[in-house]
Amino acid sequence: MTRRVTILMAVALTGSGLVIAAVAWAAQTLTARLTFTPDRLGASTSLSVKAEFHSPAGGVPAPVRKVTAYLPAGLEIDLRGAGICDATRLQEGGPEACPADSRLGYGGGTGLLELAGEVIREPFTLDLFAGPSEGGRLVILAYVNASSPASYQIVVAAKEIHAAKPYGLGFTFEVPLIPTLPGASDASIASASFTLGDNRAAYFKRIHGRKKLVHIRGIVVPKSCPRRGFPYAALISFADNSALTYTGTIRCPG
Repeated sequence: MTRRVTILMAVALTGSGLVIAAVAWAAQTLTARLTFTPDRLGASTSLSVKAEFHSPAGGVPAPVRKVTAYLPAGLEIDLRGAGICDATRLQEGGPEACPADSRLGYGGGTGLLELAGEVIREPFTLDLFAGPSEGGRLVILAYVNASSPASYQIVVAAKEIHAAKPYGLGFTFEVPLIPTLPGASDASIASASFTLGDNRAAYFKRIHGRKKLVHIRGIVVPKSCPRRGFPYAALISFADNSALTYTGTIRCPG
């Protein structure tokens, strides 16, 4: 069973450190670990994120339907010089259809579905690319691929939003229900991880008739850190109409 779905999604970008607090009124909770490499104020960096959902009942969590994330003020994302991948091309041809210099990251995770009372785990992969900007705002395309026991491929267009201080950049996304196998539940998420950005990424630009190697800034750590760390937050709603508010601070570099 194969499905191809195109949805709008926002990728939540944060910094380094551990979750400080998570406040929930949902039937499940979320924990996460986020790191910068390198971890220096004002440096171009790669962001690694690991997240897990937990259901107190031990069953399949309700599918996520919407997430709005708010990131620390001062965090920048500058993709000037990166290649561009078209969403239709990605959906039809997969990651191989995108220009190599449009790749922004990679990752994967584990999905869950329930069939005849049995909880089944399903791995998926995640590939991230720079998409065409909209109104001068960042768009990141994500290709989610699962093959067994259910098969589905989802192209996600991540759109940038902005929030008031103490936050800055933000992102939001809505997720459709994803059918899996006949008689089984819709797909849920157990865990996900990804790395976004590469401080080594660069391109050649002709300046005064000569080629010059120019580094893509990508994700840039804020130049200063509040005394208690970088604050961030996420609002998550689920298919069972429950919701979760997730807040934390990111430890200051060094």
